[in-house]
Amino acid sequence: MAHEATLEAGRLSAIAKILDRAGGHLSAAVHERGLTPAPPDDGHAAGIQSLLEVSRSASYDVTCAVRHACSGDLSRAQAHLEAARSAPDKLAVPATDMPRPLPSGVRTALQLLRGISGFFSAETEDAFVRALRIDSTAG
Repeated sequence: MAHEATLEAGRLSAIAKILDRAGGHLSAAVHERGLTPAPPDDGHAAGIQSLLEVSRSASYDVTCAVRHACSGDLSRAQAHLEAARSAPDKLAVPATDMPRPLPSGVRTALQLLRGISGFFSAETEDAFVRALRIDSTAG
């Protein structure tokens, strides 16, 4: 049983690192575009910032889940894990509110997030794929 817990903690640590990398790419995209804070009527900026918040929120909760699991507090670990998985549902992944073509950092972040298969809900994974697909048909 301890071996399974170690494997799961390792998987979650890898997911946290992927989320952090995606967040880094999104943060750079926000700063490159000078979008901090986003003008209220700029849907593209709001879309990128929303995706950044999804990444940050999920990363925070996965990191907390790993920490609680390692300390033996499995109920708190599970609560943080559920919060991480549902972060996109609460913050809304904006497939259509993105600039076209996607800035390279946003595209990279979406590819990283899409690569965490089975972690987010099917609807969220579909939103990542749609955003990338819309980008490939733009311009």
